[in-house]
Amino acid sequence: GDYFYTELAPYGRWIEIDYGVVVWKPTVMQVSWLPYRMGRWVWTYDGWYWDSYEPFGYITYHYGRWFYDDYYGWLWYSDYEWAPAWVEWRYSNNYIGWAPLHPYATFSISFGIRFTKVYHTPYHHWHFVSFNHFCNPYPYNYFIAPDYRYRVYKTTRYRTNYAYHNGRVQNRGVDINYVRVRSNQEIRQRDIIRVRDKRELSRNGDKNKIRTLDLK
Repeated sequence: GDYFYTELAPYGRWIEIDYGVVVWKPTVMQVSWLPYRMGRWVWTYDGWYWDSYEPFGYITYHYGRWFYDDYYGWLWYSDYEWAPAWVEWRYSNNYIGWAPLHPYATFSISFGIRFTKVYHTPYHHWHFVSFNHFCNPYPYNYFIAPDYRYRVYKTTRYRTNYAYHNGRVQNRGVDINYVRVRSNQEIRQRDIIRVRDKRELSRNGDKNKIRTLDLK
């Protein structure tokens, strides 16, 4: 839509990839960049919320999907359904990981996430951390090194857990109680304040509350 087009234009470019499909490519310099990297996880009423530190994150991690194109690299495909994060999960007793959901992953109120085509996210698109770093403000400082990623990927099991409640998508991911036990941390639930105007996002309010752009 026009709103996304205008808001994201300063941080990247819009590209028509095929038959009128227009996607957005962020201007990021690092070759190793991945979506859902620069930010932190917060537990909320709607499940696991990705609190992004990137200037475009208030849109691209709560709306739409990411996918990797061999020619262009990471591209974002727009969609107007809000969620705390559009990711899939893997976990074991020691590690927890997340990766961006592909546009093939569609959400329906009755089924949650379904894939319209068979698609398995490659292991190198996953971020893994040990549980005690999962709710760290800077989890990217603790990511499993690329050389070990495949090994961790193989030992983890897959999970998506999306629901619909009060007119909103919830991402419950890996169960909060499991995360609390494995991380040995008291993880508090934080409130989400929904704003219609992005200028409201930066208002200094209660630090226990997360502000999100909700266009509904």
